Amino acid sequence: MHERKRVLVIVGSARAHGVSARYAREAVVPEAKSVGSDVRMWNVADHPVEGCIACERCRGPFCCFRRDAMDGLFEELASCDAVEVIAPVFFSGPTAQFKAVLDRFQPLWERRIGPAGSADPAEVKRPVRLHVIGSGGDPHGFDPLATIVRSAFGSAGFRLVDVIDAVGWGQSPARVSDMDPCAGDAALVAPCARDRSSRMKGIVS
Repeated sequence: MHERKRVLVIVGSARAHGVSARYAREAVVPEAKSVGSDVRMWNVADHPVEGCIACERCRGPFCCFRRDAMDGLFEELASCDAVEVIAPVFFSGPTAQFKAVLDRFQPLWERRIGPAGSADPAEVKRPVRLHVIGSGGDPHGFDPLATIVRSAFGSAGFRLVDVIDAVGWGQSPARVSDMDPCAGDAALVAPCARDRSSRMKGIVS
């Protein structure tokens, strides 16, 4: 029997019901389910997380002394086959709330890369895709956001395989950038979603 792939969808917005959450519900989750995946969602807005204080107490036990929502996220990351990250871009980078989550990946870095850790040389890194959400207009783009996501998830045993430019998606027509041909036009969302879904099949099927 073919085992269903487990896809974790992480929404990095501070707004529980904003554009990023809607993009996850309307575009990413249906695509993953269409190829038979078991989908779980983890929204930053629903899980308050304290930032890393660089105390290095995770260096030995490979776990953070803080007991908060990161415990649940670590469990989800350990059991999933692929990750879909939906992240708004703030001044070329992630939101403060999402950056706090990524900084708390430090125990995973310590376990695999740190002085007391050891990575399995036979490890196959699992795929993560980044979907970038925004209204457009920042001439500096979002390369720093992609770099931060690549670095954090790389330390956790994942590899960034794709960056989807969804800038403009779900914005009002007056704010839509011509960077995203799907943005602001409901008639175009479904065809573009199908195109993204075809790329997803190679990751989660």
